[in-house]
Amino acid sequence: MIGASLRAGPRVVAEYREEDGVLMLAELRQQVVEVGLAALAAGVVHGTAGNMSVRDPATRLIAISPSGMPYPTVTPADVVVVDEDGTVHDGHRKPSSETPLHTMVHRARPDVGAVVHTHSHFSTVVSTIRDTLPPILTEVCQVIGARVPVARYALSGTPDFGEAVLEALPAASSAVLLRNHGLLTWGADFDEALAVAEIVEEAAKVYVHALSANGGREPSLVPEGLIPEMHERFLREYGQAPAGSA
Repeated sequence: MIGASLRAGPRVVAEYREEDGVLMLAELRQQVVEVGLAALAAGVVHGTAGNMSVRDPATRLIAISPSGMPYPTVTPADVVVVDEDGTVHDGHRKPSSETPLHTMVHRARPDVGAVVHTHSHFSTVVSTIRDTLPPILTEVCQVIGARVPVARYALSGTPDFGEAVLEALPAASSAVLLRNHGLLTWGADFDEALAVAEIVEEAAKVYVHALSANGGREPSLVPEGLIPEMHERFLREYGQAPAGSA
């Protein structure tokens, strides 16, 4: 699943409000609902914590989760449509308090289709004790690269929070740990962004347990000299070839 999602591009969806009541970006709003439930089932969000956004490549409008609503109660009509400056274009709910964070990442990374912000437990633990999540797990090295950086502390819900992420945002990576707060991941679509969030959380869990088992000393890490080749090979060879290819 991971290999397939890493090679998948965003779906072009452009549905607009019409007189018959069709929701603007209806399919993308449904995706926001579904990824919230998937993140809740995976245990990387809880309660009303976390938020998700997905961008329509045709209009550049963004569907983002509403503020302060439990995931099981959210419907597509609750999801808010904003532009890349955060201006609301459709929706009767208040958008996520982290809308500035999402829109700043979308503006800075035109290649990004979807952004997932979680309050993953072990990722948050690592964000309080290290400046990076080191290469502890082969899988995270294959999918993301050598290290996941930790952004400086900033007040959530403010533009400075987004600035802190942009300062730490790796050009070729897809995750940033948020100091004393959680995790931000992104990708071409929600499948990719959520897969990255789960992989980083598993790596953080292994790292925290390894530190504990090793008396607080740094555990054995994946040799960094091997990681670029591992990453390239994974992207090139993992998963099944598209149907009809040689």
